[in-house]
Amino acid sequence: MLTKPNLTHRYRPQPPKSFHDLYLRATTQRFYVLSRVRRGKRRPLATSSSGPDGGAAEEEQEEEEELSETVELTGSTGNIYTVTISRQPTCDCPHARKGNQCKHVVYVLARVLRAKFDYVYQLALLGSEVREILDGAPPPSGEGGPDSDGREEGKGKRKPVEGDCPICFCEMGESEGAEPVVWCRAACGQNVHKACFETWAATKRRQASSGGDEVTCPYCRSAWEGDEDMLKTIRRDGKRNADGYINVASQLGISTQRGESSQNNLRSKSAPTARFLTFA
Repeated sequence: MLTKPNLTHRYRPQPPKSFHDLYLRATTQRFYVLSRVRRGKRRPLATSSSGPDGGAAEEEQEEEEELSETVELTGSTGNIYTVTISRQPTCDCPHARKGNQCKHVVYVLARVLRAKFDYVYQLALLGSEVREILDGAPPPSGEGGPDSDGREEGKGKRKPVEGDCPICFCEMGESEGAEPVVWCRAACGQNVHKACFETWAATKRRQASSGGDEVTCPYCRSAWEGDEDMLKTIRRDGKRNADGYINVASQLGISTQRGESSQNNLRSKSAPTARFLTFA
């Protein structure tokens, strides 16, 4: 049996056969990331040691707090779930609460954090593996450096339409047939899929305790300017379902019944090629 130290689950040398369907659903269904919060950092600690004259001396060392990232996203039924990637990845969806590996955790590892496939099918991770995943992942919006939100450059100057959407993590583009894209005219100039922005902004408004009417940019949090028809669509009230989850199915255009999804809930970006998969 292959094991790794300090793991809460047995190390998997390769994915089990049951993982194939889970991975396929996680990477072909559309999810919307509503927030990402990263926790943990290195902190200096003073430790005692012997000085050159044999007396006590203080020596500063660095200790690393346990790293984690918490991602809030919508599920395929429109419910909002919370995934935490740490040494023990977790999700609060019903399937995960029963002790199963769920598609939401797999999606966050594979799509959002772009973890190596060898880490995606594990049930537990080492602290060093969590650090490697987070170090190599795209930073949460607004945390990529001093000018990551574009405020240090020209106000409202549009960025090139390229790369992945920060909400669904599918590719953006301007070619014929590509999904419509909107951009922050007020400050940072960053782009985002129009449908993704509508979902993100409507959900954020429902979650706000103040119930405020302001719609903000998911990158720089500036008040959104322009697109008045879209803003009217966003200004709706939300509801909690019988399970206690906030539901955004109306914004996603999908059924609230499990196993039923519209064409709008499928990714425009094809799933990762199966040549990377080896199933036991």
